[in-house]
Amino acid sequence: MTIAVTAVQDLNGFVDASNSYGKQRVLDMGCKHTSIAKIVMGGEAAGLCGVSFEWESVDAAIAGSNAINSDGQMLQMMGDCGVSVVRRSVLEILAERGETRPTSGFGTAVYMSGNISAEGIDNGWRHMQEGANGLMISRAIANGMAPWTGLIMTFADSVDDLLGAAANAWADTAMQARNSMNDVKPLGRLINEIVA
Repeated sequence: MTIAVTAVQDLNGFVDASNSYGKQRVLDMGCKHTSIAKIVMGGEAAGLCGVSFEWESVDAAIAGSNAINSDGQMLQMMGDCGVSVVRRSVLEILAERGETRPTSGFGTAVYMSGNISAEGIDNGWRHMQEGANGLMISRAIANGMAPWTGLIMTFADSVDDLLGAAANAWADTAMQARNSMNDVKPLGRLINEIVA
C-alpha cells in the first residue's frame, strides 16, 4: 500500500474529481483500492490529506505512481486543486479484521516503532470491535528517515467509541506483554475523516 500525505488547496474539487474520474483512472492503472482521508487532528499534520493506494506489489506501486504522475488529466486535476505531496510511503499490510475499506466515517492511524508484526491481532480485534468497524496492521517498507516502523489503522463511525475500545486494547496485559517483547511503542496518532 502506498500512502501519500498531501496538502490540498481545494479539497472539494479534489474529492469531486476523484469521484467523477480520478478513482476509476487509478483503478484502471492496476490499483486495487484507493481512498482519500482528511486529517482532522494530528499535530502539524492536521489539515493535510492521506491518499492511499493498494497495489499487488512494491513494483506495481512504483509503476502506478509513475503512471499517475505522467497522466495529463491527473496532473491537470492535481494542479487545479493545488495538490502537493508532502511525503509518500510504501507499507505492507500484515493483517486486517472487519471493514478496512470504508467510503465514509472516521479512522485513526497510530504510528508505531519496534518489530511490527500481526501477532495478537485477534486479541486486539476482540477489544477494538466494540468501537471500531475495522482494524489493519501494516509494516513500513520505505518511509524515509522516520522513527516509525508501522501503522495500526482503525475505522469507525464514532471516534469516541473507537478511542474507548482502543484504551481497552492498550490496557490488555497480553497486548502489553507482546508489545514489550517486540519493543513496540506508539509514537503518535492521527484522526482522519474519510471523504472519498
